[in-house]
Amino acid sequence: MLINQCGNLFVAIYVDDITIFGAEDSQTEATIGLLKSEFKVKDMGPLNWLLGMQIEYHEESITISQRAFINKVLTRFAMRDCNPVSTPIDTTQPLQRIAPDDPVVPISIYQQMIGSLMYLVTGSRPDLAYAITYLSQFNTNPRETHLRAAKRVLRYLQKTKDQTLSYRLGSSLYLSGYTDASYGNCIDTRRSFSSYLFKLGSATIAWRCRKQQSVAHSTCEAEYMALAFATKQYIWTRSALQQLLGTEVPAALFADSRSAIDLASNPKLNDASKHIDIAYHFTRERLEDGSLSLLHVPSSENLADICTKGLPRPQHEHLCSKIFGTKVSRGVDG
Repeated sequence: MLINQCGNLFVAIYVDDITIFGAEDSQTEATIGLLKSEFKVKDMGPLNWLLGMQIEYHEESITISQRAFINKVLTRFAMRDCNPVSTPIDTTQPLQRIAPDDPVVPISIYQQMIGSLMYLVTGSRPDLAYAITYLSQFNTNPRETHLRAAKRVLRYLQKTKDQTLSYRLGSSLYLSGYTDASYGNCIDTRRSFSSYLFKLGSATIAWRCRKQQSVAHSTCEAEYMALAFATKQYIWTRSALQQLLGTEVPAALFADSRSAIDLASNPKLNDASKHIDIAYHFTRERLEDGSLSLLHVPSSENLADICTKGLPRPQHEHLCSKIFGTKVSRGVDG
């Protein structure tokens, strides 16, 4: 991303795709003219498509979706007419790498399916972050149960293909980050999953799910490791916004684990925490130097929960409505 410090003009470059954000004024036209004079470029006009994402403009908002890409994926894997479901993960059927009497499926098909779904997670679908991170563990030796689970994600997309990220006009510029962890939910390694989700005002701008690098000895430790994971993103995002906007944005990080918040706020080590790797005390340092504001949020309102584990349908739909800023479609499972 290049920033013109003399005006509100931003130039984003991805390989050979160049996107210019700014007011329709002489500065923008001059920049486009300069690019044309130096390179062979094609002016595509107003931004409606970017890297497979559709951008739509409304009176009070801008929305981003990937419905066209989803339709291509459903067609590619012969799921265009599949029965829809309301959640991407079946919480009653945990998966493991090798199960008795579970037949092997073609690796290429499974990897192509997961790869396609990963692109959706990267672009506009934080509600798929956990499901795809979880299923990608089986890329090297997929079994029939794994393929069925991946197809369930496609069935979920059949129902939610019109889901959009909404960016509303006049939303306050307040950065709110959410972090969460699920304790030991990888059956094979007993490692936990960390996640974060960030909103700028009412707009969701960043999210991620990742399996932790070591086994946590308690839920507190798993949540504390997730805090460090989210704090790094918090510091980076806040710094990036300051550079882009030219002013400091008020911000806070929310977690639903009081024990992890207390551990981050308390410099004293005890038997329950002295073994924790020093790298995870990054959160405590940021609290001490004042660059991080850490607050508690009820588990039911922790938006990162959807990126950490499979949820029952009511809670999944509740968090989706807050993350996407739009009403979530309802119906019965097929």
